[in-house]
Parts: sequence; structure tokens; C-alpha cells
Amino acid sequence: MIALQSGSLDDPRWRSERRNVRDDFRRLFAEEVRYIDAVALMSDTDNSGATATAHYADIRFSSE
Repeated sequence: MIALQSGSLDDPRWRSERRNVRDDFRRLFAEEVRYIDAVALMSDTDNSGATATAHYADIRFSSE
């Protein structure tokens, strides 16, 4: 898992992320990967005991 952002209800702006999933995998596991079969997007509060609401939109993947 990679935590990218944290926020609060006081700041309800939409945020954008751009990732190179293959580079993330290589950095985390020190392995090359030819195909990426799945990507999970998650919002949780497992470690804080708080609550969270998340909305995702316009998720895109490309080869570039």
C-alpha cells in the first residue's frame, strides 16, 4: 500500500494523482513486472479509529 494523501472535511477539494504503477511496484518489491492485473483504490481509517468518506471519479490508465 502507498498512502498518497490525507485530508479532512474542512478541506473538501477534489485532488488529483498521477502514478506510474509499474515504477511503484518495482520500488516496493524490487521486481520487474510485465503485466499489471489489478489496482486497488482504498480509503480507510484502520489506524486512526476515525471515519472517512471518499469519492473517486475519472480514473484512467494509459501506457504513457
